[in-house]
Amino acid sequence: MHYLIALVCTVLLNSTAVASSTPEGTLEKYLSVLTGQELKGIASLMDSGSMDSLKKTIDESIQYQANFGEYGLQRRVFGQKVSMSRVAKTSAEFYLNALANEILKAARSQHLKVTDRKIIGKIQENDDMVHIVVRLKMSQGDHQGTDILVYTLVKEKDEWKLKFPTTIKQMVMVIESTARQRR
Repeated sequence: MHYLIALVCTVLLNSTAVASSTPEGTLEKYLSVLTGQELKGIASLMDSGSMDSLKKTIDESIQYQANFGEYGLQRRVFGQKVSMSRVAKTSAEFYLNALANEILKAARSQHLKVTDRKIIGKIQENDDMVHIVVRLKMSQGDHQGTDILVYTLVKEKDEWKLKFPTTIKQMVMVIESTARQRR
């Protein structure tokens, strides 16, 4: 009998924990990063496919430059020239934090701040993918503006994870194309 009660309690607790992981909850955590400009834990919000792609792209771009004796991307990411074995051991989380720091640094230098956000729509593509439409209000000094963005979230192991937002995807594409340009 005690085992049955323990089993029921475990199922109830686990179902509550799973239910609390919503696409909106994950997105709100990410948007809090934008408004608070605090990067801690950002990688845990991203889907594994995006993180794997980021790792592969940055590693390959660094390797490509190194093959031609160029180390600009290494210096940009690590602050110095590093060995390829160190690059291979570098986590996607490290790369994401480096990119996010660059994005936030650029926003700060332009005095651009996200001042408010509101979810204005949701498109449930299937049980494991949802697109959420968000209105971001921003300020830059005395100027105010809004932007409408669509965020895609996917379910991984019963948790909702964010596909890379447009800003991060664009930055990765620029890094990749810039790394492959010969000087």
